[in-house]
Amino acid sequence: MKVILALLILASGMFTTATSFADPDSPYGTSKFESYRDIGSISQLKTVWDFNFADPKSVGVVFNNVNALIRATSDFGPLEIDPLKIVIVSHGPEIVVWAKQNYSKYKEIVDRAASLAKQGVRFEICRNAAAAQGFKPEDLHGFVTVVPAGPYALAYWQAKGYSLNAVGATMPTPPINDLNRADIAPKK
Repeated sequence: MKVILALLILASGMFTTATSFADPDSPYGTSKFESYRDIGSISQLKTVWDFNFADPKSVGVVFNNVNALIRATSDFGPLEIDPLKIVIVSHGPEIVVWAKQNYSKYKEIVDRAASLAKQGVRFEICRNAAAAQGFKPEDLHGFVTVVPAGPYALAYWQAKGYSLNAVGATMPTPPINDLNRADIAPKK
């Protein structure tokens, strides 16, 4: 028994000595890159994005996430004919971005959105939030579609098997705030 105890003490000393030589800044080792091995068993990724941002300019930042999803799907799969479906539902203060009257202010964001629409991304705008900001469907850019309500659209797409992606979405946000007040449609 004393021999076993001595060996355990010796072994623990060796372990302590071995770990003391490890890099103190990475005690947990090094990460590795890995894609999903079974991605080929999935025929299509479907996601609905919840846009409800206090700051309308946040739309442009979240487009980086949308582009990352598009690139990753292209690079890693699924490798089907139509591997990715994206719907963006906009139902907050950021609706001012989609208004024709604000094109010059949000040109870069709108042009990126139009480019995404050409790639198959569907843009849906909440009729209620648009109306609260003084916009009718004809006041908005042609690549967006006005739908009955944002929460209704989110529920609809999820019922059709789309996963909800609420990256960066703020909850809840009134349709008019200090960040978009100057961009809403003028009262008639």
